[in-house]
Amino acid sequence: MVTAMKFKVDFFSALKGNRLFVLEKAMEELENIAKGRGKDATAAKVALYLIRSKKLEVLEADLDVDDALLLYGKRGYRVATQDVRLKRRLKKENVKLIYLRQKKYVKIE
Repeated sequence: MVTAMKFKVDFFSALKGNRLFVLEKAMEELENIAKGRGKDATAAKVALYLIRSKKLEVLEADLDVDDALLLYGKRGYRVATQDVRLKRRLKKENVKLIYLRQKKYVKIE
């Protein structure tokens, strides 16, 4: 989400018509980033604002973010990430992905 905000990609328009969720732990990570300064902090603040204003459902998991994303991905959820290692891990488990391509396009697999 932070990457989409940094590159001014309208993630929500690209995924219009889909039900969107966010992990509670991902929200915590965004809140920690937002406490800082610079472009990442600003992007995290914008992402948090959009998540809250769009009233995304927050999913809980007692795992770290990557493991929770894998768990939900195995349950049929598409996972949005820019993390290269995580994408490889998810692809090995045949999890469908959403990510930015060329810093301007939302790619849905």
